[in-house]
Amino acid sequence: MTRTPTLLAATAAAAGALALTSSAAATSRCLDVSGYYTERDASGPGCTSPVGLCIVADYHGDLEGTLTGRATSIVSTADTPTTAVLLFTTDSQFTGRIDKQLGSLQIRNAGAFRTAGQGSIVDLQTIVSGSGGFTGLTGEIRATGTYSPTTGGRSHYAGTVCRP
Repeated sequence: MTRTPTLLAATAAAAGALALTSSAAATSRCLDVSGYYTERDASGPGCTSPVGLCIVADYHGDLEGTLTGRATSIVSTADTPTTAVLLFTTDSQFTGRIDKQLGSLQIRNAGAFRTAGQGSIVDLQTIVSGSGGFTGLTGEIRATGTYSPTTGGRSHYAGTVCRP
């Protein structure tokens, strides 16, 4: 007979957790985004990167606008001599349009790029804050493509942007 109250309590707890999860998802409005961007080196006298690398990217697709970024770190690993892959972090600002709204996003990037071959790059872009029509936005965007400091690059992106 002690099994019934225990089973009921477990079922009630699970139902309560499910209800909280469902209500949190219902109040958050998320938008799947995808497209591509082209980027180019913007290093030089105006570049404030502590490692000397700045970029400008033009976004097309669900995000339309311009991103400026300054690398905050470029790090080699024990495998870099074999793979030619370096890790990076970047502070970026996107200004443009998402779903008919205009504003700016502060983004923190973390990724890896290959200095040989085609210059393959992968980049996780985490939205940390927004202004204008992007106030309160959160989300993350994943990008893959190629990049060369001399010729620039092109990447495809996909991710999720959420309103509070």
